Amino acid sequence: MPVKAHNQTFTIERVLAKCPAHVFSAWSEPDKKRKWFAASPNQAESHVLDFSVGGREYGAFENEMGLHENETRYFEIVPDELIVFSYSMAMNKRVHSVSLVTVRFADMNGGTRLIYTEQMCVIEPSDGAAGREHGWNALLDGMASVLEAEAA
Repeated sequence: MPVKAHNQTFTIERVLAKCPAHVFSAWSEPDKKRKWFAASPNQAESHVLDFSVGGREYGAFENEMGLHENETRYFEIVPDELIVFSYSMAMNKRVHSVSLVTVRFADMNGGTRLIYTEQMCVIEPSDGAAGREHGWNALLDGMASVLEAEAA
């Protein structure tokens, strides 16, 4: 039986109250990223981040569906402006999506306009772009909460 794969793209835009350097630090500093990127304490324990060009990131967690793994590689990093990375998502060791992501940061009157664009290859069965977009919206909500809590 042939493998079914297709491509999808989505973009998420956010305006955050913090400056680009502050928002960028939520991606680049391992302890800070773990606070919003790790879905559970056991995922935080497995989270590894080498935020550098050529660097890698790994995270895993288990739930009722099984083992979920994320493997990332960074290709371009311009502090406070741009991150380009690819990542794969696997469940129970079967990769079901591979993505290329561009994250742009732009000053917006002291705040930050963040633009997250993901181009993905979905390998069926998978929750596809809808699942990834839902997940990234939740992650970016978490990031915004972490950034707001730092100021408090």
